Amino acid sequence: MRRIAFLSALGISLMLSACKDRPQSRATAEDVAARVNGVEITISEVDRLVEQQLRASAQQGQAPPTPAELAAARLQVLEGLITQEALYQKAERLGLLPTEEEIIQGVQQFKRERGLSEEGFQRTLRELGQTEEQFRREIRRQLAIRKLFDREVTPRITVTDREIEEFYKANKAQFVERRGFALSRILVTPERDNVPDDAIGAEAAERKIREIHEQLRRGADFATVAARRSEDPLTAARGGEWGFFPEMTEQFPEALRARLLAMREGDITEPIRIGNAWLILKLVRRIQRDRELTL
Repeated sequence: MRRIAFLSALGISLMLSACKDRPQSRATAEDVAARVNGVEITISEVDRLVEQQLRASAQQGQAPPTPAELAAARLQVLEGLITQEALYQKAERLGLLPTEEEIIQGVQQFKRERGLSEEGFQRTLRELGQTEEQFRREIRRQLAIRKLFDREVTPRITVTDREIEEFYKANKAQFVERRGFALSRILVTPERDNVPDDAIGAEAAERKIREIHEQLRRGADFATVAARRSEDPLTAARGGEWGFFPEMTEQFPEALRARLLAMREGDITEPIRIGNAWLILKLVRRIQRDRELTL
């Protein structure tokens, strides 16, 4: 299960981190992982994306991947980059590149879907190690690939109501809302996160998380504090909103899961240390029993 979670996160990383522009100068032979019609994909590019996800996983308190998981992850990233490049080249040949207006709309959609203000967007770019121009070029690539799918793939897909119903009946176990927790979080790490109010070093990180906890204890709004002081740009931009976690998730230690089970909606935890990171969690919503979803 942990391997699946790690590799799934890498897939998300490929989409959100976006590939940096291909280098203009040719890479050394030792650094070339693959060539797609003469366009080089480098080992350093693969390693950069894997390392980015490793840092994100460590911040969430997840155990480091095993050597086998790491090797599988690097292969998955490489395959993803090769596929993206091949699809983009085909879209380019077919004249399916997006207009400037479509690129602007794509950037705005990215911000809306993640609830990002302009400040939050810039923080996210810094976290991803990208300039805005590099991000716009990646949006251009993704839109071109989407146009290719809309033209070459989507028209060939037809699904009848009967097929939908049959799939639902055969896979009812997948259509269940599991009991669990909707959580928000404030994250502080001793690393250099390139965010305002950044705590550098173990002592500074612990001091900051305890200051934040005292603010919250005195009645400060969690979302406001998360937006201003959390060191995770993605969740900070959403006021700390982290996501939904099944009750039996392996991501949390047993003691933390027990703590969450004892909380009421709206409660916050004391500062929690997981690995090098410090967390304060807020229980936003709890689903106490499984619920079957219907068509």
